[in-house]
Amino acid sequence: MVSNSAIYITWPQLLYVGILVLSFYIAELIFFWLRHGRKQNSSIDANALQAQIDDIRQELASSKVKIAALAAQLQDTHSIDKAAMSLDQWSSQTGSIDDPVLSVNTPYAMAIRLAQKGADAPELAVTCGISRGEADLIVAIYRTSSDRG
Repeated sequence: MVSNSAIYITWPQLLYVGILVLSFYIAELIFFWLRHGRKQNSSIDANALQAQIDDIRQELASSKVKIAALAAQLQDTHSIDKAAMSLDQWSSQTGSIDDPVLSVNTPYAMAIRLAQKGADAPELAVTCGISRGEADLIVAIYRTSSDRG
C-alpha cells in the first residue's frame, strides 16, 4: 500500500496565512506605538514633579533665610536687653553669660549680618558656606529692607 500523506497548500490558503502574519506584525506595531506614547506621558509627569520639587526647595531655602533672620533679630533683642541690665543681674537671671540661645551663630544669621553690612552674594556664599541662590536671596531681602528704612 502506498500512502500519500503530503500536505498541499493552495494559493488562497497561502494568502490567508500571509494576511494573518501581516496582521500580527501590524498589531505588534500598534502595541509598541501605544506603549511609547505612555512613556512620553510619564516623562511629562516626571517633569511636572521635578518642577514641584524645585518649588519646594526654593520655599525651603526661603524659610531657612526667614528663620535665620528671626534668630538674628532675637539675638539683637537679647543683646540690647543684656546691655541694659548690669552684668550681675544678667548672671543671676541666666546663670551664665554664654547662654546658647543668645549665641545663635548659624551660617544664615552670619550671612544676614554680612549682607546688612553690604557684602555681596558671592562673598556670602564663600564666607558662610551657603549656596549661591541662598546668598542671592539674602542679599536681595536685606538690600530691599535697608533701602526702605
